[in-house]
Amino acid sequence: MDKNVNQNNQGAVNATEAGRWVPVDKNSLGFGVPPLPNGQPVQGPDGALYCMGNSPSQLSPMAGNANNAVPTPPSIVQMPPIVQPIALVPYTSQNQPLLQYDPYSRPVDPPPAPKAPVYKRKPYKGISIATAIVAVAAAVIFLLLTVLKFNETAVRAETYSASGIALIAAIIAIFTGSGEGYYDTVIANISGNATTAQIFAYAIPFITLIVVIGFVCIAVKYVVKLAKGKSPRCFSVAALINFVLITLIAVCALVLSNSEVAESAVSANVSGFFFSGDPATVMLGVGWLIAWICSLVLFILPFFAKKNAYVLADAPSGETYNIQ
Repeated sequence: MDKNVNQNNQGAVNATEAGRWVPVDKNSLGFGVPPLPNGQPVQGPDGALYCMGNSPSQLSPMAGNANNAVPTPPSIVQMPPIVQPIALVPYTSQNQPLLQYDPYSRPVDPPPAPKAPVYKRKPYKGISIATAIVAVAAAVIFLLLTVLKFNETAVRAETYSASGIALIAAIIAIFTGSGEGYYDTVIANISGNATTAQIFAYAIPFITLIVVIGFVCIAVKYVVKLAKGKSPRCFSVAALINFVLITLIAVCALVLSNSEVAESAVSANVSGFFFSGDPATVMLGVGWLIAWICSLVLFILPFFAKKNAYVLADAPSGETYNIQ
């Protein structure tokens, strides 16, 4: 690199540095320099070459020789990259201990992760028990107490009270064509022209059987819910069907009653059927009334269990959670 600088001193001494002339002050050399011919290099006591020249002039670069091992490059040269190996030293600390190998070691199982809470519908055991008891009681009452009461008329010699058991027993008599009780007292005495009344008279025993089966199914259903710890809340289709069927028994009884009186007495007969005025020829019994009320209760009772009430599956008797 050319390090010539302009100086006003005509007696400047130029020394060589890295193959180029460098201006120096002869008073700062610390030794005397012999007379230097202008433009001719002379070796000084320190082994460097010195030459006398004018500072403003541009001295030519010095060529490589034995004393100058690095020649002046003709242009900018890109040096080859130097690859330096890196020594990797193991690092250890309290947080990062040095890896050690133990042939007898076994992997340690990680601690089990905490289980997410499992919720289930609150069982409401009291509602399940109450519903099952009401269903069983309704079935027993419907079987044992009077469902329909047939009063004495021109076609019947005496009053006849039919319980649920007597009505169901009439099913066998319907298929055999003969029998006592409901079949002989009611079905056999229906006028042949009263087709609708005859159909309803045959339908009442079958409807009674279906109602009793419905009560039994409701009781079994809620006993199973109680045993499995499930919520009793549901839309009870069986209770709704029983309610409709028991109401249908009343309709059939009214049609039978009206078929047994003259057309002029139908209005008074209907009034008496609903417990006002003189009794109708066919009346509803206490067993029918209790079964009808129980069917309505069985339909409403499950809705007292809250819809969004949940408890922990592992602790069913614990706190209740309202989960939307």
